[in-house]
Amino acid sequence: MSSFRNYFFKGLYKLGVGNWLLYFNRKNGKVPVLVFHKIIPEYDEIWPGIHPKLFEEILILIKKHYTVLPLNDLYLKSSSELKNACFITFDDGYKDYLDYAYPILKKHKIPSTLFILPYQITNRGHIWTSAIIFFIKHYSFNDISDFFSQRNVIIKYRDKNNYFKLNLDITKHLCNMSHVERMSLIFELRQKFVTDNRVIENELLSFNELRMLGSDIVSVASHSLTHPSFKKEFDPFFVESELKDSKEIIEQETKQEVNAFAFPFANCNEVSISIAKKLYKLCFTRINDFVNLNSIKKDQDYLYDLPRYNVHQDSAAEVFFLMNGFHKKLRG
Repeated sequence: MSSFRNYFFKGLYKLGVGNWLLYFNRKNGKVPVLVFHKIIPEYDEIWPGIHPKLFEEILILIKKHYTVLPLNDLYLKSSSELKNACFITFDDGYKDYLDYAYPILKKHKIPSTLFILPYQITNRGHIWTSAIIFFIKHYSFNDISDFFSQRNVIIKYRDKNNYFKLNLDITKHLCNMSHVERMSLIFELRQKFVTDNRVIENELLSFNELRMLGSDIVSVASHSLTHPSFKKEFDPFFVESELKDSKEIIEQETKQEVNAFAFPFANCNEVSISIAKKLYKLCFTRINDFVNLNSIKKDQDYLYDLPRYNVHQDSAAEVFFLMNGFHKKLRG
């Protein structure tokens, strides 16, 4: 992070600009739900996470201004009870949650929700997107380009030397494929790793590890079975399997009721939403916006079109401004 950007947000915070935004957001019934992915001490240029020290700074600042509540309170409590609320969520269920995030959350007595993928936990131990990241880390660009072009997959690469953009370009392209097409390609990629004696280590929490976590700090929810992009999936049998089976497996393994679903990549369509309404009590479909408590009161369907703020900033002060809509106002 540039020192200018760091000082800029710290300066705005000290001037009370963030408190002014917070006041008006609360007045208008707007509350933030945050989503984290990886909490890791090392820097990953392909998919940067949040350093544990920064994560704790973020939590301390949040506790200063908000009451952090369990996610289920979004539909269990009234608007007046939620006016000072903030919610903490994590997607995918990486092992670093147990190693780094959970001890900090427990220390500060802050509840969180893990959106997990049971199929991946009980089988391969990693998401298909991680196979792409592994490919980029361990192979040359020519190897990557050849693999896809030989299978008639034409990807527009913006910058072959920028690993972050390279991962983004490949992942976005594969998201536009059907589940069958994409997973066939990923299967071939995994077979290539085996042939080349390269092994992707399991990176997701097992059910045994999940059962170790205190239910006062951690609730579990579904993130599907195989992390597809639901935007282009219209087969109701496939969609129902992804949403229903994941819920049932998680409930059976953890003995916790699963009431929430987060769509991978925040992608969904009419078919997936209609099925989600039959199985869950709330769903997250969008990023970088508030949950509007007034909308929940007016229309219960809004509970199936909820947004979260995706946290990837480099300072606690900037996260505070993000979750108060500052970045969205700048973008107009």
